[in-house]
Amino acid sequence: MPTLTQDAKTNPLMSILLKQVYDTVTNGPESLGTNDFIAFDPVGITLSEDTFDYALNGLFGDAPSPKPMLDGTGKPILDANGNPKIDMEAYQNALSNSKFKKYLQMEQFAAMVDAIPSHLPPLTEDGKGRAISIMSGSNNMVSKVYEDLLQWSVVVDTDFDEKTEKKLDSLRDKLFKIKKVKNPDFDENAPVDDLNKPELIHTFVSPTYAKYIEYQMKYYDVVDANNEIRTAADNGDTEAMAKLSIDGKNMKKREDAALKAWQSLGYKEAVERIQNYLSEIEEKHMLVIKKRIQSEFRNSQRTRILDYTNYSPSIPVAANALKESKNWPEVKISQGSANYDYSKSIHNWSAAGAFSMGLFSVGAKAGGKDEKTQINSDYTKMEISFKVGKVRVERGWFNQQFVESKYWKLHEQSPQSLNGDMISDGNGKGLMPAIITELIIAKDVSINFMENSSAYTEAKKSISGGGAVGIGPFMVGGNYSYDNQNVKSNYNWLDKKLVSQGIYIIGYKCHIVPKSPNPNPEIKKWADGKS
Repeated sequence: MPTLTQDAKTNPLMSILLKQVYDTVTNGPESLGTNDFIAFDPVGITLSEDTFDYALNGLFGDAPSPKPMLDGTGKPILDANGNPKIDMEAYQNALSNSKFKKYLQMEQFAAMVDAIPSHLPPLTEDGKGRAISIMSGSNNMVSKVYEDLLQWSVVVDTDFDEKTEKKLDSLRDKLFKIKKVKNPDFDENAPVDDLNKPELIHTFVSPTYAKYIEYQMKYYDVVDANNEIRTAADNGDTEAMAKLSIDGKNMKKREDAALKAWQSLGYKEAVERIQNYLSEIEEKHMLVIKKRIQSEFRNSQRTRILDYTNYSPSIPVAANALKESKNWPEVKISQGSANYDYSKSIHNWSAAGAFSMGLFSVGAKAGGKDEKTQINSDYTKMEISFKVGKVRVERGWFNQQFVESKYWKLHEQSPQSLNGDMISDGNGKGLMPAIITELIIAKDVSINFMENSSAYTEAKKSISGGGAVGIGPFMVGGNYSYDNQNVKSNYNWLDKKLVSQGIYIIGYKCHIVPKSPNPNPEIKKWADGKS
């Protein structure tokens, strides 16, 4: 097993916390392979319980147009960029007291998963997986890189077949629905623009595909749990060997039951037939495919309601994950559990120094800013427990198969080609070397200080004063603002136990994008007419 870096050893409780989360959501680096990795968020993102409600209940409207501030003559007051200034206080009040909160939730989720990791973690010593990493975003966004790719890509020159187009539209609609609806907030007396349209077009994950993903994840959760026991038994773990001997048949039955549920309730065969069809027609009908995915991307785009920039919504699937959180596995650690030889037990992770500053911090609101102070407290005299779950990220507008296809290339005069850029070289370089595919969520966070420690005293003082306490990736107490959504961290004190009712995004599963573009060298004729 790889060893920890020295920096990580300076914070043993943080290291063991990450290790247990990692081992709970994976079966080790080898189970992820070399094309996927886990990146932890050193701060953690605090969300409200209803963050994913928009995905559960559907989203078929648009956020209300913010009202501009007017001068004495009734004309909009403009900012330095020529955009109308917004009466933010009135606008926030309108959003917080209406159905429009879900649009801000959608924007928040889209911004979170649009991030592109700035680096890939190194391979493990055996070359079968990748080390644990710390999430560090680049300056690029998935939606922007993909938009530029669609604009500047040329595909293999093929005939445009209308029959194939109709069949493709029919099959894609079984996975991603496109609907046109009336805009309930359309103002007939105002100019028609991006924020005031009579009709709205939406692309969203179909119920069939959502069920497919939900039961696929459940199946692999069972398989991963069983494989962890089998691997431990192969390595001589006596407890795992005993469990395998006693429960081996039932383990296989649970796998079979999960697979049958995926087949009968998760539309496994139906979805995979569609995916296979798309692969079969790729070479001969690339023009049809590109037209469809350009339409899907165009339909998905929305305008952010405050800064007037475009973004593309992403959907958490299964969105009802939080409702099933009672079944999530629990992680529980204390200083006692950290007192063993880390060099033999904790996976190596390249950015461990991000946590070497310390584990415990306090913060308070001051002048509209969050102020954090690192303190040296006896944080070792406490116990931390929380439940861990996962949510899949689906981008209805993003076609991974197209990105990886060998039947397109970038135009010679494209900005990417002129700048010597690639989408990905498959090894960590490029505009989009990896994308976020799953979120790792912590819920029901409980911090038991166990005795009168300085950590307890500092925590009580900070929270009582309207501030917050940071324990690794968990911020408890205080208020947080992401984009335009304010989140209050709810908590309770139960004697000396601090319990948070919030949910936290503490990490991400990321997928490495293979070499792209990677055109087939046999292709001599492209759709733009260039040879």
